[in-house]
Amino acid sequence: MKNFVILLYYVSLFVQTGAVILCLSAFRFLGKFRVAWFILATGFFLMIGRRVTSLVDVYSSDRYNSTDVVLSLLISIFLLVGIYSIRNVFRELENKNNELIKFNRFDFLTHALSRAEIFKQIEAEIERVERSRQPLSILELDIDHFKRVNDRYGHQVGDEILLSLTQCCQSKLRLNDQFGRIGGEEFLILLPDTDASQAFEAAERIRNYVAETPHCTQQGVSIHITISIGISTLKHELSGHDGRAELLPQLLNRADEAMYHAKKMGRNQSVIWSEALHLQNIVESGVPKQ
Repeated sequence: MKNFVILLYYVSLFVQTGAVILCLSAFRFLGKFRVAWFILATGFFLMIGRRVTSLVDVYSSDRYNSTDVVLSLLISIFLLVGIYSIRNVFRELENKNNELIKFNRFDFLTHALSRAEIFKQIEAEIERVERSRQPLSILELDIDHFKRVNDRYGHQVGDEILLSLTQCCQSKLRLNDQFGRIGGEEFLILLPDTDASQAFEAAERIRNYVAETPHCTQQGVSIHITISIGISTLKHELSGHDGRAELLPQLLNRADEAMYHAKKMGRNQSVIWSEALHLQNIVESGVPKQ
């Protein structure tokens, strides 16, 4: 009987140790609950001493309590199962939270940055311009006659073209450049530390590569597309004259205006925004642009 009691105490000790190990293994995805979880793990660790004390008593005096043996084992098992279940709940919550973050940050179709995320990156870069006093540029690009692709081949092929375009553009960007989809067939590219002439070179490199690349689809159709690009540049001097909140819409409006000017001039070209271009649009339309 004594040997059986010792065996049960050892099993209880092993199970209790397993509960502590599970507690410790969950720290990496507990976030703000780590302190409470650490306290819980510490309590379980101290309870191991209770199991050791019982074993020492059995060895030294041959005294044991059958009820205590059974309860020790049951408590240890319940703690292990409970900790395992709670740990899985936290892991599932972490996975869902990561999926939500990924969903908010990336466009589900093209895997480019989402509209909100690319705007966030541009805002962060505007703040950096105020410190680094380096220029930044953004490119707004739009697929020419994309509706014709959807009308002729269907929206499934259109989606494949959007993904292929994203891959083409990203292959021509630097590591610190950012590429995002802002809606439909329109995309934004953030070019840190890039002035207008450098941005134009980057835009032309991307535009030519897209035009030369056959975009293959699952239907076996190879489609060529072209894009129109508008370029807007923010210099550090501007940050001292405009409120930071106004700079992002200013950059976007200018890139948008330049991009639509490229469309108006025949598409498949890159246009840099300028005051002269802005005044020309005002004269032609009779309506000042924002």
